[in-house]
Parts: sequence; structure tokens; C-alpha cells
Amino acid sequence: MGEQSVPPKENNNQNGKSDEEMQVESENEEELEDISPDEFERLDSTMDELNSALDAIEQKNDNIHAQLLQLLHANREVRQQLGTEAQNQASQESK
Repeated sequence: MGEQSVPPKENNNQNGKSDEEMQVESENEEELEDISPDEFERLDSTMDELNSALDAIEQKNDNIHAQLLQLLHANREVRQQLGTEAQNQASQESK
């Protein structure tokens, strides 16, 4: 009821990017121009290592997720079997 609309903090240009994003990109491009070929190669190598590490982490996460699903499925089956056994035992005792 006392709400007011808040104007956007940044103006977007024709690319859909804010002025701040354009400034950061410009600064990043300037920094890249200052990097020597050796530094760029080291940076590229480091990024490849990070990418490989992230891939390994993602694979481990996928494996853990798959194991968890198997465990949950096995747990469900055990509970169903226990419930069936309990029903059978109760029906035999009532006879």
C-alpha cells in the first residue's frame, strides 16, 4: 500500500549491458592488452587446470548423486518389504 516503484540504478545500452558492465569489459580488455604472451600462456594453463578440477568435482558430484539415488531406492524397497511382512504376520496372527 505504501510501496513505491524504484527506478533502475543503471541504464542499459543497445547491447543490453549496463554502463558498469561496459566499463568493466573495457578495463578487462585494457588489462589483457598489458599481458605478455608468457603471462597469457600461464593464465591459459591455469584456467585449463581449473576447468579440469571443476570437471572432476562435477563427476564426483554426479557419482555421489547416483549412489544416493540407489540408496534411496534400496531403502524404499526394504521399507515396502518390511511393511508387507508386517501385514502378512498380522493377518496370520488374526487367524
